[in-house]
Amino acid sequence: MTDSKIRFNLHQVDYLRQYCQSISTRPFLARGASLTRCPSCLMAHDACFCDARVETNLPIEIVLLYHRDEIHKPTNSGRLIADLFPRQTHAFLWSRKDPEPKLLELLNEKNREVVLLFPDTDNKNISFTIQSQASTSTNKKMTLILFDATWKQASKMFHLSKWLRGYPCLNINMEKQKAFLVRHAKHDMQFATAEVTAMAINALGHQNEASQLMQYNATFNQHCLKSRKRSGQMKVNV
Repeated sequence: MTDSKIRFNLHQVDYLRQYCQSISTRPFLARGASLTRCPSCLMAHDACFCDARVETNLPIEIVLLYHRDEIHKPTNSGRLIADLFPRQTHAFLWSRKDPEPKLLELLNEKNREVVLLFPDTDNKNISFTIQSQASTSTNKKMTLILFDATWKQASKMFHLSKWLRGYPCLNINMEKQKAFLVRHAKHDMQFATAEVTAMAINALGHQNEASQLMQYNATFNQHCLKSRKRSGQMKVNV
């Protein structure tokens, strides 16, 4: 399936990428930069996986805080969340001192229950447990904040974001949730953004949506490999 057969409306991650490209002073050059890519899924044309994308609704909302480098990567998995749940996914560039006013306005809405999704080993006293959320009768909109970056970058972003210190962290039993997915990280606690989100959604009781995201992530990984092989073939031909 090629992008010529399937077209999607732009979501917040797409708009953020376009904005970053418009203000960039130099092109983002990485492996496969010379490939002609599908504008929707960003894979090489013969590795397009747009036919696997089925938009749906998610009972919670997701806020992705992007490292400036991550937003340009075709291998970024955070955009998969926006692909499937475009109406519930927000995307912003992370800033240590000056978060965007629109982001702060969103997080400060009175009808939101805002929680950070990041292993907080230093402040366990503010942990937000799955059990407490499941048993709480509230009309507030559950909103998860994720740092979308490499694991090292995300850890740095978390510890430098003093403006996020007031929000509780969502602790997930990683050992229990590992059976839910196939890991690709080098270390036990390093997961892709889509995987972490799927684990959280699953733990919060939304198994169907979590399974959909994990399946989409698996398809994404398969087509990333195919796209990389295409890039390698082009390099050999050159």
